[in-house]
Amino acid sequence: MGKISYETHFKSTRKDGRHTLSLASFDEALRAQTPKLQLPDDLTEESYRIWRKKVQEKYQELLRMPEIKRQEAPVKLSSQKRDGYTVERWEFYPDEYTVSPFLVLIPDGVSKQNKAPGVICMPGSVFSKEFLAGEETLEPYNCRFDKYPERNKMALYIVKNGMVAFVFDHLATAELGIPTTDPNVDRLNYYSRAQMVSGYLKAGLNYVGMSTYRILSFMQYLDAFDYVDQDRLGVCSHSLGTQVAWSIGVLCDQIKAIVFNDVLMDDKVRFISNTEMEEGNMDLDVGNWHIIPGLWEYFTVPDLCSAFAPKFVAFNEGGADEWHEKVRRAYAVLGAEDRLQVTHYPKYQDETTRKYHGKVPRYGLSSAEYYDWNYCDAPDHSFRAEPSLKLLKKAFHLS
Repeated sequence: MGKISYETHFKSTRKDGRHTLSLASFDEALRAQTPKLQLPDDLTEESYRIWRKKVQEKYQELLRMPEIKRQEAPVKLSSQKRDGYTVERWEFYPDEYTVSPFLVLIPDGVSKQNKAPGVICMPGSVFSKEFLAGEETLEPYNCRFDKYPERNKMALYIVKNGMVAFVFDHLATAELGIPTTDPNVDRLNYYSRAQMVSGYLKAGLNYVGMSTYRILSFMQYLDAFDYVDQDRLGVCSHSLGTQVAWSIGVLCDQIKAIVFNDVLMDDKVRFISNTEMEEGNMDLDVGNWHIIPGLWEYFTVPDLCSAFAPKFVAFNEGGADEWHEKVRRAYAVLGAEDRLQVTHYPKYQDETTRKYHGKVPRYGLSSAEYYDWNYCDAPDHSFRAEPSLKLLKKAFHLS
């Protein structure tokens, strides 16, 4: 099998700089494009707030969410006492077509008179809400992924540290996916989700938008949980869940703290820099559930994360210096740098192991090299309890 490389396939040999290969010309056009709403170079507190408002408006437009309408009140289906907390099973109704089950984990001693912070928990791609809560998996299921089972019990860590956890499945996943007794559950899970998302895209919708719509719909009913302090709300996420986290972090001022258990990366730069590969092995994340049509025209993920300021935020699996420096500029202009927390993978915790600095190359990288530039140790990808709880406790004034 041959090699594809920038020098051989993507670099123009014509005097006019044009390309015959379609992908090469598209990549070059992307390199020349400046996102219309990227974080400005010249930043003041006033210009930041004007920029942030524009980002909120444009991002909401790109998510193509349906109008949020109040439906019937959520219904509690069951309640079971556990050691130090109670786990409740609920359902709510985002629209006239949909039932959305969720779990609520409530620490002992929490009441209307003794309120606790509330944290929305969004799992990784194929984890279930039951897995995050340390509960038995429902059967039959399309979701039996159990990587790092102790690390990834996000909701259990949160409730045992004095916070109420609201735990959801991803759309078309776990209880929301097609059930199966087939042992090859991952294949069915991805194919059924991809089929649904194909329909979304053709209908002018997208998975991130519909996922965000569901959580924003749920937040209409938070006042029904009168033991939750409405001034201390956060979202904690892992992997795919970070897309919902950055979305409600940008759009919802009720959210005061955002926790990312994923590497902070620029997916547009990933696309154009990955020019070194084996033929037929373009190692990119092609899951259509990640697609937000039109996003790159206006901003990329580090720009959106810059729009969190001055909320509390934790990035728990590192990322390239370039992306964190962008977010840090936004926090600095508001004097909120103490609310920004960056933790690297254990492999890269020692600063001497982080050898790549400056601007990430816009071509000439393999997929593995792009990960290296972003200090991403993909096999070790998981929920990180220690930095997550550190940020949430700081944001919510918990000891």
